Amino acid sequence: MTAVPILLKHQSAARARAGLDTVALGLPATLIVVALGWRLFGTAGLAAVAVLGILSLTVIAAWRSRRFDRRWLIGELDARIPRFEDSTALLFRDPATLTGLATLQRDRLEGRIHEAAAVDLRPDWSRRAILIAWGAAVVLIAAILAWPKSDGAGTRTAAPARSAAGAAAPVLTGARLRITPPAYTGLPVREQTALDARVPEGSRIDWMLDFAPHPSMAGLEFPENTPISLIRDGQRWTGARIVDRSMLYRITAPGLTQQRLNRLDAIADAEPVVRLVDPQSQLIQLTPGQRAWTPVFEASDDYGVIETATLRITVTQGDGENITFKQRAMPLRGQGTAKQLRFSTTLDLGREGMAAGSDLIVQLIVTDNRAPERHTVEGPSVILRWPANLAMAEGLDGMAMRIMPAYFASQRQIIINAEALIARRRTLTGDAFTDASNVIGEEQAALRLRYGQFMGEEAEGGGSGGGIILPTADAPAAPALPTADAPAPRTRPEEHHDDHEGEDHADEPAAGGMGEEVDVLHQFGHAHDDRDVATLFQPQTRSALARALDAMWASERELRQGWPEAALPHANTALELLKEAQRATRIFLPRVGSDIPPVDFSRRLTGKREDIVAENPETPERPPADAVAADAWRALEERPGSTSAPLALGALDRWVRANGGRLADPLALRAAIDTVRNEPTCFDCRRRLRALLWTALQRPVPAPGRRGAPGARGQRYLDGLR
Repeated sequence: MTAVPILLKHQSAARARAGLDTVALGLPATLIVVALGWRLFGTAGLAAVAVLGILSLTVIAAWRSRRFDRRWLIGELDARIPRFEDSTALLFRDPATLTGLATLQRDRLEGRIHEAAAVDLRPDWSRRAILIAWGAAVVLIAAILAWPKSDGAGTRTAAPARSAAGAAAPVLTGARLRITPPAYTGLPVREQTALDARVPEGSRIDWMLDFAPHPSMAGLEFPENTPISLIRDGQRWTGARIVDRSMLYRITAPGLTQQRLNRLDAIADAEPVVRLVDPQSQLIQLTPGQRAWTPVFEASDDYGVIETATLRITVTQGDGENITFKQRAMPLRGQGTAKQLRFSTTLDLGREGMAAGSDLIVQLIVTDNRAPERHTVEGPSVILRWPANLAMAEGLDGMAMRIMPAYFASQRQIIINAEALIARRRTLTGDAFTDASNVIGEEQAALRLRYGQFMGEEAEGGGSGGGIILPTADAPAAPALPTADAPAPRTRPEEHHDDHEGEDHADEPAAGGMGEEVDVLHQFGHAHDDRDVATLFQPQTRSALARALDAMWASERELRQGWPEAALPHANTALELLKEAQRATRIFLPRVGSDIPPVDFSRRLTGKREDIVAENPETPERPPADAVAADAWRALEERPGSTSAPLALGALDRWVRANGGRLADPLALRAAIDTVRNEPTCFDCRRRLRALLWTALQRPVPAPGRRGAPGARGQRYLDGLR
């Protein structure tokens, strides 16, 4: 079996460090014993004690180095290097004995062996113990050399002290946490003395604990995870764990006072965020003469974005159900810092196959540098639309008009657009401001025409007041709507007839497609009277709609003249009138047939009211979902002269586990419950638990209150009604 030399170097370095650490710790004791032997037995004693001391140091150093074996090396490499994927053992096996996936995995690991060169597996120096040992050695050697004669009293008096110390309960005297974030985060290794920590998800935490005196064993207890046994390394106890989710833990040792639960919060890696920089809107129209388009995206992430992204490009052609599309992907390289990259490219519209009626859709797909599983995010889609009705006459490109489909507009949206235009007045020139106001006026006109068909108006009819403009024989034809509808034929009054039999409605207008104006009256009903007086509404509803059309007409007039401030009052009036018309046309029907109780004719007209109202049935009492938490909150209340109610901490802990998904901080609640269980006399702990329970309880749903009893005057009124 052939081992990888670069990995074996870590084992040799760890053994050497352990041996040197042992020598540094044991040499002061050896020197003390040598000085004592020389003082008691002369040169012969000095030589004998020196040989024995060196042999003892050699044996102890070899014994301490034994734990740095092949198994230890494999475990440390798996824990320190995530890219080894817990498969380091394959590197120490004979390649001839491997088959299938094991061979492929070993080949992958051999390509990642260089990552092990930057890992330091040597144990830490026992600095504190070494300093104490050498300081004590200097003091004791000086005392031994100053003795007038040899005496063993010191040895006899030291034994009871060590015995007493060995019988004392251990106490946690020091603690340090070394936090090693995952490599992809780029964060440095840090140390802290606090036992609570917030670390990136996947971080490795090394505990370094000091006890006085040392217990026989020590460990870390995790309520919902496998416990960890600490290993004594000189004067320090160490252990490590990968934190892949938030958890609680406690330090344990025989004879050690019960410790409170500490928490480790694992901060999950956020997905990258893709933002559209240019254009400002996700739907834009092609400008006359435009031949290229440069969309710009920005991607950001908490730890970094991969420099190379993918731009998905889709081109659609056709109309209705005959739409075809072609899609391709283009790699893009970002510019900027690793945490914030900007991606852009210039697309040739002719090369992409754009034509009248086509849409060019682009979407950026980015990936962060998370390991081992990366986050892939698709950004917002941006549409460049080439409308089929976009006229571009030679020399008149600046007069081309962009018309959006009518179904994009609503009265509320027109008000929002007008307010936004007023806010932008300072940034727009006079002509640009007037043009933008005129575009909103066109949207107002299209919406007015859509509502006008319910009033029996012509294509360019206005409201029902002075704003109505009817076409005459000499008047020019009304401009077409921004849809593909043809004007509906006008029904003449003399064509009215009452008999429906033998009718042929084949010539009635068909339903419009998406974005087209629909003649609702002729499509869904029979119009046999004059269209100018035909309506689907009641007279009061027709009046409200007519006034709304008048307000729309006034709003349109002001907008087309570039006065959006003057148009806003009319637009708001139109919106309120439309709401009034909508409320008036609502019809409420019962879902099932009425079930009226039979009439008792024997009591009819007698005035007897006994037993005509059923008694209110008793509603079964159902305990609320938070009954356990509410009872615990009440039991934790502190009132003068009251005794503490018993706490069902076991049931409360089960309630927290069952409802952890909706609680804001379940770990804090569980830690507070554990503290109150172990320290029942801690009033501050009880107050903290009660405060956390208050934030965890669900807010009750507001319910209508029962009407109060009427007063004397009200009762006389009710009696008069009877």
